[in-house]
Amino acid sequence: MYIKHKPRKYFLLLILSIPICSGLVNGREFDDLNSSKLSSLQQAKREAEDFENLVKLIKPSIVVVESVDRIGREGGRGTGFVVSPNGIIATNFHVIGEHRDFKIRFANGKSFSPKEILAIDRENDLALVKIDTSGLPALQLGDSDRITPGQSVFSIGNPLGFSHSVTRGVISAIRELQIGDGRPLVQVAIPIEPGSSGSPTLDLDGKVVSILAIKSGGAMGFGVPVNQLKFLLEDQNPIPMKKWLTIGALDKADWESIMAGTWKQRAGIITAEGLGSGFGGRMLCLSALPAIPSPYEVEVEVRMDDESGAAGLVFHADGKNKHYGFYPTNKSLRLTCFEGESVYSWNILNTVTSPAYRPNQWNRLRVKVEGEGKITCFVNDEAVIEVIDESLIAGRVGLCKFRSPTAEFRNFKQARRIPSSVITQETRQKVRKLTRNLAKLERLPKEDYDRLIKLGNQVPQALLDQAAMLKKQSLKLNTLSQNIRERLSIDELARSLAHEDESSVDLLRSALLIARLENPDFDMEAYLKKAENIALQISAHFPKQASGEEKLKILVHQLFQEMGFHGSTLDYSHPSNSYMNEVMDDREGLPITLSVLFIELANRLDLPVSGLGLPGHFIAVYREKVGSDSKEILIDPFGGKIVTRKEAAKIVGIELSERDFIPSKKKDIITRMIRNLIHFGGNQEGTSSRILYIDAILAIDPSDRYNRAMRAMLNYGKGEYHDAMQDIDLLISDNPDSPELAPLLEIRNRLLEKNVR
Repeated sequence: MYIKHKPRKYFLLLILSIPICSGLVNGREFDDLNSSKLSSLQQAKREAEDFENLVKLIKPSIVVVESVDRIGREGGRGTGFVVSPNGIIATNFHVIGEHRDFKIRFANGKSFSPKEILAIDRENDLALVKIDTSGLPALQLGDSDRITPGQSVFSIGNPLGFSHSVTRGVISAIRELQIGDGRPLVQVAIPIEPGSSGSPTLDLDGKVVSILAIKSGGAMGFGVPVNQLKFLLEDQNPIPMKKWLTIGALDKADWESIMAGTWKQRAGIITAEGLGSGFGGRMLCLSALPAIPSPYEVEVEVRMDDESGAAGLVFHADGKNKHYGFYPTNKSLRLTCFEGESVYSWNILNTVTSPAYRPNQWNRLRVKVEGEGKITCFVNDEAVIEVIDESLIAGRVGLCKFRSPTAEFRNFKQARRIPSSVITQETRQKVRKLTRNLAKLERLPKEDYDRLIKLGNQVPQALLDQAAMLKKQSLKLNTLSQNIRERLSIDELARSLAHEDESSVDLLRSALLIARLENPDFDMEAYLKKAENIALQISAHFPKQASGEEKLKILVHQLFQEMGFHGSTLDYSHPSNSYMNEVMDDREGLPITLSVLFIELANRLDLPVSGLGLPGHFIAVYREKVGSDSKEILIDPFGGKIVTRKEAAKIVGIELSERDFIPSKKKDIITRMIRNLIHFGGNQEGTSSRILYIDAILAIDPSDRYNRAMRAMLNYGKGEYHDAMQDIDLLISDNPDSPELAPLLEIRNRLLEKNVR
């Protein structure tokens, strides 16, 4: 349905027909002159509101045209507008590009792929595009022969990517530019920027009078008269998009795509994008070559944009829903048989992992089909799957992709027998020898370069294989370095707490060692020095003869009020609140980390302060003997204040006993900090980080059966079966009759079935 707008003159007549007379308005008398002024203001306001409403009506008809460049990357943006409710869009020809792909996006965010190019007019730079939808709000087309210089107009477009921008201006002139046959264009005083092309110029009745096309100066442009667009609407010659898209289009003589999705080819690489119509987003691209009866082989190299996708080879395909598929998926390799269109007809014949598969790189897949249903699947020339299955016995071969991630294919082959592309050991040795000193050289000597050339076509792949091997070795060395560093840090942490004399334990150093497990780059000594400096700054505020209680109160005020150390409320579970170096940097932390800092500063100021591990909370306590009496002051570092026992009980929400006010041992404080990190997950979310902190707890206390059992379960879940078995055996040997071991015994039996010892 077309948008119809009331003509501007109609509103003016309504305003002018209102009688003007003097009278009382809000208790005041206005004369004819004042009434005339009021009428003018009302008219201006009504005109402004009317224009605003007109723009709101027009905007849903304006679209963004998003094109791609020659090699399929994101290209330019232009503008178009709806000219028919059944999905006809008008724009400039140069906006859609010659045989390029593009999308049509509306203001509500809905996006459409074009179905057809209905008509093009290269001379007048116009194009009509059809999208598969209906019920669109179409704009009315005016008469460009009746427009006059000075006439007010406006435009809605996408200049510089600012979607649906409104610009007002006037018609400047009707001119003939010396382009081609000197076609007439509408000169408008409206700035045209990249993205404006294809925007409609509309009169104040909301009718299109021209289509912006050419930029001229800062605030001037030219549009194609709308009557040229009317001629094009009468002279349509539809071109299906399959015929239009020659850039990157697959050659029908070579390939047939089915199950939707987008397949493109450029520079020897076939790219599969989007989701197919088969379950799991399945989409196929079958070779148009005649099927070869078994025995035969089919091969391709594939690289996935994301390893969460799946893409590879299909064979014995019937051209519809039946086929075998061999492809990598989530870093595994899978052979499947699809016997129909539903998920219930999908049979997984085998799924394996192989060190021969290289994630995020090109991998060569090959399938060898022999008689009596024997199928052998290879990755990078290593056989990984071998089955006998006669569910499907003949058909075509080709490519497949599943799920959203994009996949690329190259070097597709099918033949009775495909020669092995394995690089000879002799070639590999020569390549390694010629490049062994490459890291020390600015460039390879010319004589060595020439020797590599003479070795032939296997050299480029041999060099890539060598680079992949070195990268893999580098990753293993990095992992080994990290593991050794973590083990050394854990050992140092355990030694720092292994003192029989509690006073010999440096609580702050031990707490900083926890942070260093996952934060190896900070300078430990710098933070110990920082604590000394903070204590020194605070001591400068101590009066000369100050009592211990006075000093303590000054410490509380300076640390929490003046320096701003405070409890974390918005990001309580963030690991940074458990890392002492970050607590000292950010002045924000958990009750226990702020208490550790408070305790250590107090001890440096000769104030006897200890930690109290209350249920669900941690505070500090100052105890001083005054003669035969003992003075106790409780400090809640998280709240930054001194509290009473009653207030402490209110914080934790339960009644506290005398036992709760026994000072915590330093080893227990450190262990409690580590347990927080196990609960929060540490810097790296997931199992590995939790295992790291459990390692630390068990290094401090090897008798901790709960955490040992937890580590066994986590390692089992990770597939680290040997490590899991070690913990399980130790737990069983310590207490073989414990009923709590039932889950671990079950896991142990499963591991024994896997021959894990």
